[in-house]
Amino acid sequence: MTSASAGAPPVPTAYDAAVPRVAPLPDPRWGALALAIALLALAASVTSLGNGFTYDDRWIIAENGRVHELRPLWKYFEERYWPMQNGAGLYRPFVIFAYAIQWQLGGGSPFVFHAVNVALAAVAAVAAFWVLGFLVPTRVAWVASALFAVHPVHVEAVANVVGQAELWAALLILLAMGLYLRERRAGPLRRQTGLAILALFSFGIFTKEHVIVLPALLLAAELLLFRDAPVLDRIRRLRLLLWPLVAVAVAYLAIRVQVLGDVGGDVEHPSLMRQDMLDRAFIMLNVVPEYARLMLVPVRLFADYSPRQLEVFNTPHVTHLAGALLILSTTALFALTVRRQPAVAFGLAWFAVIVAPVTNVLIPTGILLAERTLYLPSLGAMLAVAVALDVLHARIRHQTPRTRYAVPVFCAVALIAGVARSSARNPFWHDTDTAFATMVDEAPLNFKAHFAHGGQLFTHRKNREAELEWRLAIALMPNYHGVYMNLAHKYREAHRCDAALPLYRKALEVEPDLPIAYVSVAACQLELAQYRAARTTARVAIADGYYKRAFRYIVERADSALVASDSLDPTIHPKWLSQRPTAARY
Repeated sequence: MTSASAGAPPVPTAYDAAVPRVAPLPDPRWGALALAIALLALAASVTSLGNGFTYDDRWIIAENGRVHELRPLWKYFEERYWPMQNGAGLYRPFVIFAYAIQWQLGGGSPFVFHAVNVALAAVAAVAAFWVLGFLVPTRVAWVASALFAVHPVHVEAVANVVGQAELWAALLILLAMGLYLRERRAGPLRRQTGLAILALFSFGIFTKEHVIVLPALLLAAELLLFRDAPVLDRIRRLRLLLWPLVAVAVAYLAIRVQVLGDVGGDVEHPSLMRQDMLDRAFIMLNVVPEYARLMLVPVRLFADYSPRQLEVFNTPHVTHLAGALLILSTTALFALTVRRQPAVAFGLAWFAVIVAPVTNVLIPTGILLAERTLYLPSLGAMLAVAVALDVLHARIRHQTPRTRYAVPVFCAVALIAGVARSSARNPFWHDTDTAFATMVDEAPLNFKAHFAHGGQLFTHRKNREAELEWRLAIALMPNYHGVYMNLAHKYREAHRCDAALPLYRKALEVEPDLPIAYVSVAACQLELAQYRAARTTARVAIADGYYKRAFRYIVERADSALVASDSLDPTIHPKWLSQRPTAARY
């Protein structure tokens, strides 16, 4: 402990890292403080109760027959998270099971799902207060948890039904961490507590994949927060818990690979396709400033972060400078606070460890950044902020009468602003039409916003407006084959193969390994009476090993058409002659 200036009361610059061997008595105000946090979380999320099934909710819940009936639990362990027809994968059996229960309870009403989300948000905020109470004084734990409870970046996880996976995972991780921290404050970890943590981990990892980071969080807590024994001794004791956790994680990954076919199982974001690890690291450097902005100034929120709203460069570029500097400065802050403010260091480690699975460096995912994935990481950021505010308050409260209440007033304003911003943002997820139209208004340079909005317009048969949206999406991201393919399919459905063919060919330029594009090109060529071209396309596809049965059928159709039009190609003349009656038979 040091003093800020002569004659001033001592200013705390570190929370005691040598945690006492006996757990402290609970704060008698804890219940009232916890209730206040729950009420803040409810105030920030209650306006989401009127939302329906929006965006991914439609495919995972509203239109997913697996959710509409309650089946034996083990059945869910055989299936992927996304329905097969959507192309994506992921593996979250407990979440699908939870959705099925909620569907039965509410008869398919979205209100039940949203009520569960709101309740989970309140419980998770209280659990965060409980966990942080083992790390910092009650006042700091309360400020951090209150900021966490109202943080606007949580809206996507709470107001959108499928964000429930984030809420369940967060609650399970918090419970496991709370048990560990409470036990370690009193001494070495007991077997029964270790078994409880193992059970929470086993349940959580089948709820959402990022729970797999729990062993790393426990190790970070042990290294940063406790000094009751030499480091190696503490790690040896911890390994008795870590090994079972690792065994469960390995078993989970084996089952996941069996169901999905690979570890990732998700459709890569268009910006990450065909990019190696180094390329993806450069791409993500431009995402890092968004992490900082969303944690500290979450005024502008977006349902998607894609080019050209985010600039994407897979080689060194001047725009990477901000992200690189943020990483370096955060690393330096971590190093400076490991001894002086271990709670801050742990908060930074908490953010980095939990966000690591979606940074796309090791394994590419379907997102560059999604606000729902920052739900639990934000607790680490708010812990660091709360400790900084507490230190600032201790330094300035005795300087002048005006500065005495500066930090409390700032906290009150931040909480009010958080509730107001979250409440106003929740209706974004009211329905899919609202969400997609708002996406375009909020981020006119985001190709995915126009892609999604165009698809929704096509479902309402507003074809001219939808075509324009998809043309804008192509202009914003011309190196993504998906929009070309989808727009070409729409032209083909309207019997406009003359317009569809150039788009199919462009899709093949961008992504040559598209069997369905070859099929579509050949089918359009048949429709346009380009029989020789259709046969050539089919033969090339057969040579490449694509859908041989389908392409042989196209060749036969083309041959028949050429014969019927009396324009037989010399390459099939022998085959045709063998099928014609000879002159002697006449």
